[in-house]
Amino acid sequence: MNLSLLLDQQVQKTPDAPAFLSAEKTLSFLDLARASAAVAGGLARFGVACGDRVAVMLPNILPFPMAAFGIWKLGAILVPINPLSKPQEVRHVLTDSGAKVIIAFGQVLPALEELLNELGIVVIAVGPAPYGTAFETLFAATPMLAAQPIAADDLVAILYTSGTTGRPKGAMLTSANLDYDSQACATVLEITETDRLFLVLPLFHAYGMTIGLLVILRGGASTFLEPRFQPSQALQNLGTYQCTAFLGVPSLFAALLTTEGASLQSLRFCVSGGAPLPLPILESFERKFQTVILEGDGPTECSPVTSVNPLRGVHKPGSIGIPLPGQAMSIQDPETGSVMSDGEIGEICVRGPNVFKGYLNLPEETEKVFRGDWYRTGDLGYQDSDGYFYIVDRIKDLIIVAGLNVYAREVEEVLQSHPAVRMAAVVGDFDEMRGEIVHGFVEVMPGSEPTPQELLRFSRERLAEYKCPRRITILPELPRSNTGKVLKRVLKEGFKGHPMADT
Repeated sequence: MNLSLLLDQQVQKTPDAPAFLSAEKTLSFLDLARASAAVAGGLARFGVACGDRVAVMLPNILPFPMAAFGIWKLGAILVPINPLSKPQEVRHVLTDSGAKVIIAFGQVLPALEELLNELGIVVIAVGPAPYGTAFETLFAATPMLAAQPIAADDLVAILYTSGTTGRPKGAMLTSANLDYDSQACATVLEITETDRLFLVLPLFHAYGMTIGLLVILRGGASTFLEPRFQPSQALQNLGTYQCTAFLGVPSLFAALLTTEGASLQSLRFCVSGGAPLPLPILESFERKFQTVILEGDGPTECSPVTSVNPLRGVHKPGSIGIPLPGQAMSIQDPETGSVMSDGEIGEICVRGPNVFKGYLNLPEETEKVFRGDWYRTGDLGYQDSDGYFYIVDRIKDLIIVAGLNVYAREVEEVLQSHPAVRMAAVVGDFDEMRGEIVHGFVEVMPGSEPTPQELLRFSRERLAEYKCPRRITILPELPRSNTGKVLKRVLKEGFKGHPMADT
């Protein structure tokens, strides 16, 4: 069940076919296999063994798949980290996961030097860096040619996702989880060796990791890696590299829609996930580029894809589609767990081989999200008579910014750590480009007069950019219920005439 065996199998079929492409270089399946074997050997020289955790903090560049398949070949566990993360966020991931090594982009290392020295973690740098061992030195070690045997239930990745507690939780994904989900996605999308996926979605995210790294191995397809989304450049690369599939979130489709560029005749389909796609954007995009957008969904805890509109058959705008083959979804009463009838709103629950093993070091949190063997997604939705699922709201206090999850509690705790803030509450405001933006409301200490701009700067120093409030409103008092609970519904309705910053 070692995932690197999928790469070895593809090498036997099409060794010289392109696996990953960038604007600078192309890696064939054989190139990738050799590079990952070298990475495995190099990591072993640093003492990494089967079952150890290795953090990877890289954008969408070729060393990411080299590192990932090298880690898996060694039988170690991949711990992806967003390169935009702040030191305190990185600290939690490294200490909670127990990572022995971090493979990081050189540009992020200056801000992390003090932290990494304190933790005593081996640093391997990709690109120019002020310290650490250069990534290229791994290739001087004896390559590891044979993949370490692991069991289907063994961990292969720990992906951190924030929760209602405000602390990022490590979702433990097994070999069987990713093996199933990538195979099911490849089957539903009918991936073949003629396909080339355009991936600007980050590989450190479950969506990008499963689709971008593993799905191509099912049919001998290839992935073009775009490290940074710039609409005009993206359109140019989609055409130049003859990409047949574009994977995105609603904000990316909205941006491409307003960008002039060449027609995309090679584009076979697009997949949208992470947040609801507004119908006007879907219809305009399909009309302009003469393609189809398949809406789908799934949380990190489900590896992550659970459902998608079928490539062949009926596409229902606004629906997240039908469950992947071999996996079950149902609408259940959030309180009792009883199954709801078609059209009735309840909690979307998932059961199948893609459901994660649990949260690392958090047995109580794990227990909360399971009802028997059903994973409770926290999303409210319904199923129609044709078996298509729809999301109508979220039970979780979750804001989705350009497809990335932002949990209000985490942002609130940062705002409340400011000495002038007495209480903070965070909600999501609709945004045409991003889907949602973070809007913070604060109640200040008596005698304190912080400005909204000051609080915005304070947040940026402590949170990744996508988590930071784009709007802050200062109120004399937050609206509360009789029991003292902040009424976020009232906040969403908006307040006029109070100090507010918008960026």
